[in-house]
Amino acid sequence: MSSNAIKYDVVTLGETMWRLSPPGHERLETTRALDINIGGTESNVAAALARLGKRAAWWSRLPANPLGDNVADILRMHGVDVSGVRREGRRLGTYFVEFGLPPRPTQVIYDRAGSAASEMQPDDFDWTLLQASRWLHLTGITPALSASCLATTRRAIDEARAANIPISFDLNYRAKLWTPAEAAACCDPLAARATLVIAAERDIHNLYGAAITIRDLHQRWNGATIVLTRGAAGAVAYDGSADYSADAFSIQIVDRVGAGDAFDAGLLCALLDGKRLGEALRWGTAVAALKLTMPGDIAVVSRAEVEHLLAAGSSAIQR
Repeated sequence: MSSNAIKYDVVTLGETMWRLSPPGHERLETTRALDINIGGTESNVAAALARLGKRAAWWSRLPANPLGDNVADILRMHGVDVSGVRREGRRLGTYFVEFGLPPRPTQVIYDRAGSAASEMQPDDFDWTLLQASRWLHLTGITPALSASCLATTRRAIDEARAANIPISFDLNYRAKLWTPAEAAACCDPLAARATLVIAAERDIHNLYGAAITIRDLHQRWNGATIVLTRGAAGAVAYDGSADYSADAFSIQIVDRVGAGDAFDAGLLCALLDGKRLGEALRWGTAVAALKLTMPGDIAVVSRAEVEHLLAAGSSAIQR
């Protein structure tokens, strides 16, 4: 397919919610104000990719009300194509974040049952658009939301494979959505049909045991390239022929939420640029590092900032 025939570099689908959090480190119990952000792992990836210069589309359901308008408008502002979003459903899912400092942990409370996105159906989207796309990105959060969301995820994989485009699948295990056994049973066949599987190492251990290796996962999932993120220890990957690794950057953390999505965006951006897997890991760790320094779920970064960090390796003042 010629470059002129490509409509999207990446298509992704999933739920985006309002994120409501007390200012600073106040308690939800006592706060009298809430900061509003939007957050959803797939739309976070799409927004970061759009900011890095890629044509990114996010598909979902949003209620046809001002809350849904707010989500769509913010994603448009970041450059995401939301024309494929279906505007129907009863409510926008929300989640609350109470930020803690050690020894008090950060707490997340979901209020997403019955959301518009949880009612996604396999026939909601124009799947022929995947024929004019370069990549499909999915996560293990969407199939956890409902039976129809699982069916939609399966349909997305079927359509992408029929269109012969690569599929990335981030396990993104959420303990508040399902048990490790449920997640493993559901995600296994999805990961086995992906080109690239991304996961936090801790999630792999929770779902499949601490003894499993990156090579075991490569074989388990039919030769998929495996990328494991390891927090402060950076990231590693295996593509069946070689091992790769990238160190994490030294950072001062402002907001952890969305760092994994930022990593995915950096990784995919580099792969779409034709970079080798080892360099793509460095891009992932760089975008994640920048995201950790700012509030909100979305990595509000530019390609120039990422390239500067990769070249300089520090956050020295730019004059």
